[in-house]
Amino acid sequence: MQAIIQEQIAASQQPPLPLEVEGEGEGVPQPAALSFAVYRVNDYDLQIQHNEAVNLACDYLGITRTKTDAYFDGVRGKQLVKIIPFNHPLSPVDLEDVKRELGARPDEGRDVLIVALGQERSVDQWLEDWNRLRKRGDFPNKLHVIELRTDATYGKFFAHQPAQAKVNIKRTKDKIKVEIKDFISPTIIERLKQQSGVVTPHIDDWRAMVDSVMIDAAYDGAVFNISYADVPEKKSDLVAGSYELDVPAGETTVAVKITDMLGEEAIERKLV
Repeated sequence: MQAIIQEQIAASQQPPLPLEVEGEGEGVPQPAALSFAVYRVNDYDLQIQHNEAVNLACDYLGITRTKTDAYFDGVRGKQLVKIIPFNHPLSPVDLEDVKRELGARPDEGRDVLIVALGQERSVDQWLEDWNRLRKRGDFPNKLHVIELRTDATYGKFFAHQPAQAKVNIKRTKDKIKVEIKDFISPTIIERLKQQSGVVTPHIDDWRAMVDSVMIDAAYDGAVFNISYADVPEKKSDLVAGSYELDVPAGETTVAVKITDMLGEEAIERKLV
């Protein structure tokens, strides 16, 4: 993609070609966009479509989707589940909506789990009032709320710690030497903890977490132009971690981009 962009930049700097006469051709197309965006899937966009957000939350919380219920999104054990759209916090208005739905289902005795991203302060008071109604016998259903930011058990849904690297970059007379001393990916460590149960995962070699290393020997702070790439052919192979590159003329900023196996990136840079 970088090579294509560079070709388009060069093409855009050429004198424009005249369009052909209408009816004799389709004309000369102009260069396409000169940049592209990268979206890291481990960070969940708060503007994500509601259906996609529901699927993510269901996978995370162990909720089984139900397509036969027009109101509730699924079940979790013996609980009905209602997921509040993530573009607004849980409010008493949402809870009143749940109350009306349960009122229309007098034979429904299951508890209800409400999943939300954020909640208004008045929600706690509303839930206290609901508990009083339950004690009085007005409703048999107990309401549970999981707020995906602060819940003691499930509050890591949107939590993210970036990958970090320790890199030595120095300039000799005719070479630039790059040595990666250490790399840590909290996302990978967290995934391993979820899969290993009570055993704490231990990674002996940081390179086992790394998918690739890219180096830009003349980084301008905007576009990362790859001067050197270390991408092992096999997933079982490891990156070298130590590199030598030719020295560009004059002072230069060397940037090292390390990408882990889940797509997380850490970029270290130094003026040499």
